[in-house]
Amino acid sequence: MALKSIQQAANIWGVSVYTVRRLAAAGLVHTVTVGRRRLLSESEIDRIVTTGVPSVATHTQPRQNVPRKQRG
Repeated sequence: MALKSIQQAANIWGVSVYTVRRLAAAGLVHTVTVGRRRLLSESEIDRIVTTGVPSVATHTQPRQNVPRKQRG
């Protein structure tokens, strides 16, 4: 099993590194940690190439509005 970096996956998919990290955080892309690096398998990269990059916005929870402190 060959592993690729997040940067390499982002280049293949045509998205930013931050998008790949958000996909991983949302559980939509499986990564493995080797030392301090997060890597993706070639099969995982190929799966996304075949199915398309999922939308992170539809799989994350909306931000809650927290009221700001009153100035006074």
